[in-house]
Amino acid sequence: MRVFKNILFFILLYCIQCNYTVYSQEKYVKKNSQKDRFIEVDIRKKAGQYNTFHNTCVSTGRAYLLLRKDHQEHIQKAAQECGFKYLRFHGLFQDDMGLYRENAAGEAIYSWQYIDKVYDFIYDAGLHPFVVFDFMPEALASEKKYIYWEHSNITPPKDYKKWGNLIYETVKHFTERYGQEEVSQWFFEVWNEPDKNFFTGTIDNYLKMYEYAAQAVKSVSENYRVGGPSIAGNNHWISRLIEYCNKKDIPLDFISAHNYSAKTFSEEKTYKTWEVPSIPSWKPGPSWPLGNLCYDPHGTTEAIENVYRTVQSSPIPTLDVHYTEWGLSWDYWDPIRDSYQAPSFILSRINSIANDRIKSLSYCMVSDVFEEDGPPTDYFHGGFGLINLQGLRKPAYFAYKFLNELGNTKLECSDKNTIACCSENDSIQIIFWDCTVRQDKENKAYYAQSTPALPAGTAKVSFSGLTPGMYQLTLYRVGYRSNDAYSHYLDIKHNNNLTRSQIRELDKLCSGSPEQTITLEISPNGKYLFQTQIKENDVCLIKLNRL
Repeated sequence: MRVFKNILFFILLYCIQCNYTVYSQEKYVKKNSQKDRFIEVDIRKKAGQYNTFHNTCVSTGRAYLLLRKDHQEHIQKAAQECGFKYLRFHGLFQDDMGLYRENAAGEAIYSWQYIDKVYDFIYDAGLHPFVVFDFMPEALASEKKYIYWEHSNITPPKDYKKWGNLIYETVKHFTERYGQEEVSQWFFEVWNEPDKNFFTGTIDNYLKMYEYAAQAVKSVSENYRVGGPSIAGNNHWISRLIEYCNKKDIPLDFISAHNYSAKTFSEEKTYKTWEVPSIPSWKPGPSWPLGNLCYDPHGTTEAIENVYRTVQSSPIPTLDVHYTEWGLSWDYWDPIRDSYQAPSFILSRINSIANDRIKSLSYCMVSDVFEEDGPPTDYFHGGFGLINLQGLRKPAYFAYKFLNELGNTKLECSDKNTIACCSENDSIQIIFWDCTVRQDKENKAYYAQSTPALPAGTAKVSFSGLTPGMYQLTLYRVGYRSNDAYSHYLDIKHNNNLTRSQIRELDKLCSGSPEQTITLEISPNGKYLFQTQIKENDVCLIKLNRL
């Protein structure tokens, strides 16, 4: 009898909770979804050239993985559809590339075989390399200290002269193979996040490394661009590098930094262990606790402004700034990167940045072919990529694909979650999105489960200043169950296994096909009103082309 009462109690409790959830959602819908959203775009009101700093560069894994066919296919797809121009990656000097070894007498032996295959692929894909000089070759390392599953040596060189010679020979080889005109378009970045766990040396060790590297690069050609320090938040390293280079007349062409739009969810974790996906253990692992992050709606913008102010107040205030890594989370196995909310978050952060303050904002990363934390554990495992291991476009991918559809000229628009542009033939492209944040758990608990999007009202897009005549309007969408491979995957996965036909079906569901195509006639008043229903975190692209 007592057991029966307990069962009844839990059933009653569950029903109350469900009713409260339904009531809460209904209340939320009633409060938020009835508001029409007006977006006004006049093709006559131009706001100058649209800055495409967001797709100047994209990051990927270590150099050795670029020898893989599937990885190359992912990069080619993203370069073509998202318009990325530069590719940044780690591990140029790691031993798996075989570039640097020494004989018994300590003399350098160079091998360019794997390196040439990697850089030939980048060149043939129509991209330029954003070269990172890392990590330390075993023969040149001062200690046997490593990071992550990839076993990257993160120590300073035992011989700085040999380090400088390594840089010189590498850049000279690039010049001989690809020509000075091509290499002059590249960037050379010295190391990666030396202020954090990617470097065991001091800031003085880094400055010395930078000095030898920069002088080696410029000794091949004064036209080549070199910079650093690729910091992960410690702006003091930027100040020190600029002061050091200015005082000693060392070449410095740009400053680089990293940031992710994430913050601590709670000082005390509120989720239960069973709510979080299983995470493998590896040595040496990360230097921070896994988990307890959430999306920061104000992230990245403040970090960029701080770096910009640091440069402005330095002895070389005109230096360009490149953000060579950014994203929604720095954590491993974080499903926010797979979620349908991701594209709206990405666009909100990109649109919040004053474009002229930085020259690039490199998303980390283009593909889930990434092994810093070990090989992927699932089809959608919260990997860093815009594309999963099977080549499926994640929702986040479409933020960049849609941005690449915009014309060269920006149009005035007062809506803060809208970007409007036009092309030379008077066609108009508009991206608008809803950016709802309802997260009540840390990323790994909240985004690991299906959370249906609630209605967000009607978007009314008003066009004016159009030349009368026939037009075609095309609507594209990414959001909950629209180009949303992850939500569909959560429906069909069984013990983390998918059939080949299921993968092909998911590929069709996230192909980016238009949702709606309309042929219409613009009257002599040059105006047209388009309406569509939107859900939370929907991202819509409208293309209005004159026929």
